[in-house]
Amino acid sequence: MADDYDARLLESARVRKHRLDDSLLFGGNTQERSYSSATGRLLQSLLIAALVAAICVGYSFVHSLLEDQNRKQAGSAATIHSAMMNGITP
Repeated sequence: MADDYDARLLESARVRKHRLDDSLLFGGNTQERSYSSATGRLLQSLLIAALVAAICVGYSFVHSLLEDQNRKQAGSAATIHSAMMNGITP
């Protein structure tokens, strides 16, 4: 008799834990989950992914422009320096 009571108590606790976990993950009423909420989450995820990709592309573009600008400035500075060493006035 005691084993039966313990088994029922453990099963009851297991069921309650499972219900609490589901409630935490999916909300209070699991029957209310619908196609539109899943679609909304998908669209939100795609929007976030597109935003992250756009930020990465923008950063890469600006970084590339700044590197090219630095290379051109370094090249022109080297040209001016060599011209001054040769006695030519820029």
